[in-house]
Amino acid sequence: MQKKILAYIEKIPALSPTIAKIVSLTNNDSSSAADLVQVVKLDPTLTTKVLNLINSAYFGIQQKVTSINRAIILLGMNTIKNLALSAEVLSSFNPSHGASFNVDKFWEHSLATAVACKLLSNDVIADPAKREEFFIAGLIHDIGKIFLIKHFPRDYFPIAKKTIEYERLIVKEKKFFSMDHAEIGALIAEKWALSPDLVKAIRYHHDKTGGNEKFPMVPVVYIANYHCKVNGYDDDVAAAVTAPLTDTDWKRLSMSAQKGLEILETLPVKVDEAKAFLQVRNVTEEETAKTMKANEDD
Repeated sequence: MQKKILAYIEKIPALSPTIAKIVSLTNNDSSSAADLVQVVKLDPTLTTKVLNLINSAYFGIQQKVTSINRAIILLGMNTIKNLALSAEVLSSFNPSHGASFNVDKFWEHSLATAVACKLLSNDVIADPAKREEFFIAGLIHDIGKIFLIKHFPRDYFPIAKKTIEYERLIVKEKKFFSMDHAEIGALIAEKWALSPDLVKAIRYHHDKTGGNEKFPMVPVVYIANYHCKVNGYDDDVAAAVTAPLTDTDWKRLSMSAQKGLEILETLPVKVDEAKAFLQVRNVTEEETAKTMKANEDD
């Protein structure tokens, strides 16, 4: 089974050349905003998706942004990179609807986890540019599940649905497939040439003990994922979670449970604001044409 999984991963398309170039540019200190503008503009659909996200309630920008030039000035290169990456992943790695799997609930859970990661990152990371990557980690932490659902639905659903205790899912996946969804997700992230931090966060997002002050992304994703499952954002794949996080869990972020829960009080509002991230999967030709015209005039 493991050989079959690795063969499927090998066949997963790399991220688009545009995204690859964007990632490369933003990782290069000598790159300028003008360089990024030229690359993003090569892909009108991606440009439209990014601008739709920028103009959503999530970012709360008062005046409508109609050009990538303006977007970069307002949000910075790293945020634009992560918006583009979000749009790419949501569009290219999206399973079809099926009777055994609620796709909308899955992505709502992923989005809620992303928002929770971003909220928690405000307290654990000083660099604002790094916080957007926490959002990405939460958004794609479960891509390994999507992989298993897509390629092994007849095997995976009985395992997932019959797992009464959520924490046992990883154990059962490992026993049947020789790999669990966290390991598979990390391999996909590596295939996409995502940052080592993101790969590690995906790989260990079920680890109760991993991570430290120098690398808090692992415990942030773990806590965000678990909190969302307890608080109405279940992914509809495996058993629901009812037991809340413990004081020990919160101590991994050097904070009390009370403080952590206070930080996440705004989660429902922020998730509603962020739902534009789920809408970028369905950008119309008309929207793209309008974006191209606006950027030509810019």
